[in-house]
Amino acid sequence: MALRHELLRFLGIGPGHPYVIRLQEWRRTVLQTDGCLRDAYLSKEAKPKLQIGGGWHRLEGWLNTDIELIPEVMRMDATRPFPFEDATFEYIFTEHMIEHVTFQQGAFMLRECHRVLRQGGVIRVVTPNLTTILGLYGTDLSSQQQEYLAWFCQTFVPEPCPRNAASTINAMFRMWGHQFIYDESVLMVALSAAGFSAIRRWSLGASGCPDLQNLENEQRYPKGLLDFESLVLEARKDGSALTPVPS
Repeated sequence: MALRHELLRFLGIGPGHPYVIRLQEWRRTVLQTDGCLRDAYLSKEAKPKLQIGGGWHRLEGWLNTDIELIPEVMRMDATRPFPFEDATFEYIFTEHMIEHVTFQQGAFMLRECHRVLRQGGVIRVVTPNLTTILGLYGTDLSSQQQEYLAWFCQTFVPEPCPRNAASTINAMFRMWGHQFIYDESVLMVALSAAGFSAIRRWSLGASGCPDLQNLENEQRYPKGLLDFESLVLEARKDGSALTPVPS
């Protein structure tokens, strides 16, 4: 292993090089790494929980999946049929992922989520909120809007783009491979079309299900700004009401 790394470094081939990625994919396929991760997790969990597109933000007690090759994370393309039997999971969580695929791909993903959830299972979807982002294009901004706009521009808007609302809105639509930005009504329609009901909006960290509380990766933003940017909806596979947990 060390010799291989030394050879790759000598040849100027870094971790993100296509050769290295193909080698990692080949190794995973041969060793059946992803199937082993899935089977080992499902064999020990009475209440299985699936995270989709979490990247390096791995959740303890969850089957973490992502399109990228990440150690101890099952590789899964959420725009293709999920490699799980029907009614496998109790909960599904996906944070700032669905906006990275087209609306049609997102609709397919939600249908697959519905299929692999158990009856009464709950999905939690977190994504940028179109209403919030478009609200930055105004003349009388709140202190939180001003704080978000200043931080976002300083952090993400490249020169020579002006650091203002127009650049921020364009960045949200075009950077990071974003394909479709949802507002609450469109995401509710997409969840309903996939078969979900009892759809309810929450704040970051809050949920009617203890297993879905405090899951988001808020550390990557200044305090309060990820909650400001995000839309959080939960929905259930059957029609039973989501009962809030007393605060």
